[in-house]
Amino acid sequence: MPPQTPSQKLSQQPSQGVRLSGKRLSPFFVGTVLSISLLSTGCSRTDTSANAAPPGTPAQVLELEPDTVRESTTFVGNLEAVEVVDVRSEIQGRIETIFVAPGQFVSAGQSLVLLKPDQTVPQYEGALAGIGVAETNLDSARAQLEVARVQSRSAQSRFEIATDYEPRLRKLFEEGAIAQLRLDEGLLEVEAARNEFAAAQEQIVAAEAAVAQAQSTIRQAEAQADESFVSLQSKEVVTPIAGVVGDLSVKRGEYIGTGDEIVKVTQTANLFLNLQVPSNKSSQLKEGLTVQLFDPTTDEQLTTGTVNFVSPTVDTEGQTILAKALFNDVGRKLRDGQYVEARIIWDTDQGVLIPTTAITRSGSKNFVYVVNEEPNEAGQETVGLKPVELGPIQGDRYEVKSGLEEGDRVVVSNILKLGDGAPIIPEAASGDSFTESAPDSPTDDEPEGESEAEETDAE
Repeated sequence: MPPQTPSQKLSQQPSQGVRLSGKRLSPFFVGTVLSISLLSTGCSRTDTSANAAPPGTPAQVLELEPDTVRESTTFVGNLEAVEVVDVRSEIQGRIETIFVAPGQFVSAGQSLVLLKPDQTVPQYEGALAGIGVAETNLDSARAQLEVARVQSRSAQSRFEIATDYEPRLRKLFEEGAIAQLRLDEGLLEVEAARNEFAAAQEQIVAAEAAVAQAQSTIRQAEAQADESFVSLQSKEVVTPIAGVVGDLSVKRGEYIGTGDEIVKVTQTANLFLNLQVPSNKSSQLKEGLTVQLFDPTTDEQLTTGTVNFVSPTVDTEGQTILAKALFNDVGRKLRDGQYVEARIIWDTDQGVLIPTTAITRSGSKNFVYVVNEEPNEAGQETVGLKPVELGPIQGDRYEVKSGLEEGDRVVVSNILKLGDGAPIIPEAASGDSFTESAPDSPTDDEPEGESEAEETDAE
C-alpha cells in the first residue's frame, strides 16, 4: 500500500467541529453565529421600510365649477283634472253592449255603450198617421182659402159697383130727381158692400193662417216620425272628450232613463295642481313661476309647469294662499285627485355646488377634504380638512355659502379613510353623477307641515 499524503490523512479523520487558527469550533457555536447574522440583516431591512412614506388612499377628486343655484320650496299638493264630463243618456232604453272598461283611455267621439231605445213599431206608425192627419188638415185649409178668395172677389165687385153708384145717387138727390129716403137707402147699400168686402178680406187672412198652421203641423209630424224611426234603431253613446273612463254606473241589460249617468270621463292630459302656500311667501308668489312635480315614492321628476293662478285672498284659518299650477301634456302617469310633491322655483343664481358624499361632520360643523396645492416631501398629493358653510340641498349636492370657491379640488369618495394631511391617489370624478338638473333628483327643501316643505338645515 502506498504511503498517504497529509491531506488524505486529514480527510479520513472523523469530523469533530471546525478548527479556527489551529483550534476546533463546535457546530453549536457556528449555528449561533449564523443566526445572529441573519437577525441583524432582518433588523436592518425593517428599519429601512419604516423610514419609507406611507401609501396614499385612492380617492375621487372633483374640481368645483360654477353652477346654477336655485332658491326653492317643496310643497305637497293635489292634482285636479282640467275637464271632467258626466256622460248621460239622452233617451230611455236598455244597455245592449258596453264597449269600454274602467280605467281605459278613450278618444273624443269614441263609443262607450250601445242602447236599445224603449220605442215600439206602433209608436212609429202613430207618428206616420199624424202626418196623414196633418196633410188632410192642410188640404182643408187650402180649400177654405180658395173659397175665401172667391168670396172676396165677388164682394170686391159689388163694392166697386156701389162705390161708382154713390156719386150718381147724390147728384140725382141734388137735382131733386129722388127723395131723401131713396138717397139714404142707396148709401146703406154702399156701406153694406164695403163691409162685405172687408169681411171677405179677413176670411182670406184667416184661411192663409190656417194653411200655414197646417204646414207647420206636417213638419212637426214628420220630425216626430223621423225621431220615432231613429228610436227604433240601437243608439251608441259617445264621449265628447278624450280621457280616462271612470267606474261604470251601468251594467249590460240594465234599463236607464233619459238623463241617467252612464260614466265619468276625466281628461288627464292637462292637470291643475292646487297648492297652499304660506302667506309669508306672498311677496315671492306670482304667476309664471316654474313648478316641478316629483313622485313622492321614487323622487322621480315627472314634469314641469307654471303657476297660472294666485288667489287674491288669504285663508284665515291656515294663513295660506291658494295657488294653481298648470301642467300640459303630462301623459297618463298622473291622475285626478293624486297627491304629489311640487317644488316652486323662486329664484336662480350662479354659485358653487358640492356633492353630499364630500361632506364630513364634526358636531354641528361641516368639513370637506380639499387637495393641497403642494405635494408632500415624498411627492404625494395630500388633503387638508376645511370647514364650510352649506346652504339648501339640491338633489345630491349642497349649495356652498362659504369656505370653497371655483377651482378647488375636493375629495368625494373614501373620506372616512382620510385624515388631515393624508396622502391620496387621486382619481378623476365624473360630474355627471352630481348634476343637479337630473330629472330624477329632487332639489332643495324637504316637506314642511301638511302642505309645505321645510327648508333643509344644511348644517
